[in-house]
Amino acid sequence: TMTNPDEVKDRFYEDLNAVIEAVPKSDKLFILGDFNARVGSDNITWDGVIGKFGVGRYNSNGLLLLRTCAEHELLITNTVFRLPTRNRTSWMHPRSKHWHLIDYVIVRKRDRQDVRVTKSMCGADCWTDHRLIVSKINMRIQPKIRPQGIKPPKRINTSSLKNVTIRKSFVDTLEERLDATSLDGQ
Repeated sequence: TMTNPDEVKDRFYEDLNAVIEAVPKSDKLFILGDFNARVGSDNITWDGVIGKFGVGRYNSNGLLLLRTCAEHELLITNTVFRLPTRNRTSWMHPRSKHWHLIDYVIVRKRDRQDVRVTKSMCGADCWTDHRLIVSKINMRIQPKIRPQGIKPPKRINTSSLKNVTIRKSFVDTLEERLDATSLDGQ
């Protein structure tokens, strides 16, 4: 996306915003991808969005990603863990031979405790010039809480209606009650 015009980048981030907003706030959200964005290491300016262990400086794509994460209260987990540089970078620039972090695992800030580590894998045998990003996660999913005092609706056992005698009795009782209801309502 570095070589794409600004309109294409803006469209990408508009679409990303729409997808993020479509996920209910109560749900866990994990965003993984090659954003071709360098978010840098300025954790004071971007407090809560990046951790203390970012790499280098941000670029224009990085600024777009940082703004999106700040707007939606997201955390870039690659920058949170103190790791050797080789485990914090994911791509080497072909001309300068400098390593950069451009592939990310992003979560909601409140789900930070679920992420045990996010790091790049050196020497992963893949057909790409990027290092593989691995994130170890402990998922703690809370069951939905049923409000106290409200009982679930009772289920009707319809299998007993197969018996002709019971079915006839049910139909007669139902007709009597419907007749009584329609007379009372007049």
